[in-house]
Amino acid sequence: MMRSSHLSLKIFLLLIVYVTYLGCLSVHAEEGSCANPGSDTEGTCADVDGDDFDDKPSRRRMDGPIFATFENLSPYRADIHFDDGRFGNFVSTLEANGGEARLTTYRGHSFFITRHGVREALVDPATDGQYFFRIPEDFEGKDDEEGPHFTLPAEASPSKTKCKDRYPICTFEAE
Repeated sequence: MMRSSHLSLKIFLLLIVYVTYLGCLSVHAEEGSCANPGSDTEGTCADVDGDDFDDKPSRRRMDGPIFATFENLSPYRADIHFDDGRFGNFVSTLEANGGEARLTTYRGHSFFITRHGVREALVDPATDGQYFFRIPEDFEGKDDEEGPHFTLPAEASPSKTKCKDRYPICTFEAE
């Protein structure tokens, strides 16, 4: 009987720890937030899980939010992904030929662009390099004011290289 009550107590305590852990991770998704990884919700890329990106100084949010504008001049509908160092988190879609999106973000955040729906990188045809946009750590704008304007140029296109890594993590993992 004593053994059974100790086991029940351990299970109860484990359940409390688990529920507390889930509560810390949960974020009430609202329109205009990154919400959870892999979410199709548009808007901000605040540090939704509260971990300050593993306390890496180059990725830590240092100040208040800023507003970044992304413009797509290419003939391709494009998706903006927050660069989490792995496979990215979808943030917003840019319509082709002049589509724009305004995102709430923080200094030090990076984004990459893919062709809409297929996650195929849109690249600079001259270099075959994928487009990345980064909010500088030392961005001088005031918090809650208009931030940088990033433009995907008209010549952006899918890579002509038959075998090209789709995500930034692929190159790192291959090493």
